Amino acid sequence: MASIVVAYIKNKNVDAALNMYSCILVEHPSITLDYGMVINLCTLLVENGRNHEAIKTLKEHLELNVKKTDDIKKIRENCRDLLGAAATTCDYELTKQLFDVLLSGELVEPENFILVPLLQCKLNSDDLPGAVSVAETMYKTYNLLPKRMEILIFILCHYKDMKKKIPVPNFIGGMEQSNADTNILEHMLNLITQCYGSVQAQHDLMFAYLETGLPDDARQVLQNLGKEVNVNQLNKMCKVYLKMEREDALLHFLNASRGNDFIDHEKIFSALLDMYNAQCAGDKALSLWTLMQKEGFTPSEAFLSTLASLLAYNKIPFPDH
Repeated sequence: MASIVVAYIKNKNVDAALNMYSCILVEHPSITLDYGMVINLCTLLVENGRNHEAIKTLKEHLELNVKKTDDIKKIRENCRDLLGAAATTCDYELTKQLFDVLLSGELVEPENFILVPLLQCKLNSDDLPGAVSVAETMYKTYNLLPKRMEILIFILCHYKDMKKKIPVPNFIGGMEQSNADTNILEHMLNLITQCYGSVQAQHDLMFAYLETGLPDDARQVLQNLGKEVNVNQLNKMCKVYLKMEREDALLHFLNASRGNDFIDHEKIFSALLDMYNAQCAGDKALSLWTLMQKEGFTPSEAFLSTLASLLAYNKIPFPDH
């Protein structure tokens, strides 16, 4: 009967799954059902707008004091899916209530991946002050700050969409001191600084500028960082942008880092070339080569080999020089 419930859940047959589950509870009260199955049933209920039944089912199962299986990691993944389903409803009270029930039942711990849906719920609702407020609560309560980059990007996009001038933060000398409630960017950066330090806050802001299409602002942050720039972080983000095929972010990074001696520009050029190679985009690769020549960069043998192969594949003559 439990296997049938699982099959109904997989096939999104909410009524049949709930009926069979209820039948087991009534006819076989001594049977202990798996936490993962019950949580997945609650997820299905939330996906179908039956939030009250989801909370009721979860609470009743916890009251049975069923012994948790050894695979608590899998149970927490099920809990994350439940909270994620709640977050898509944009109902923060529902998401928070489910989180509190799971936490009180010791099914989850306050970890980044479990807390993320609470923030995502606010972002899904376009509730910018609410997202920052929830982030502050998480930091003060659990000393955690998940999705900090996403929140910064959300804030910058908000300024751009509203065609408002983006304030320059204090650490690069442009933002006047103001009430955090009236300056949402400063508020979020202060939280990141408290949690991870000023240098990390600047790196987060720089990447947020790049992903929002603001290379000039990113350049200001890089100049302010100077020798404190974390080369490993920059190289890691190059790989991330390559994997995500974020050509725009890499080009903005190239623009923002122009003239900066602390950054290995060939890493950026190579990431772009690898992306163009994967896309078989010979014209873009040739334009990249032309840009390198204009800026006086001498490519490595590996770079030239990849470029030559890509141009040959696209039947584009390799530049004589």
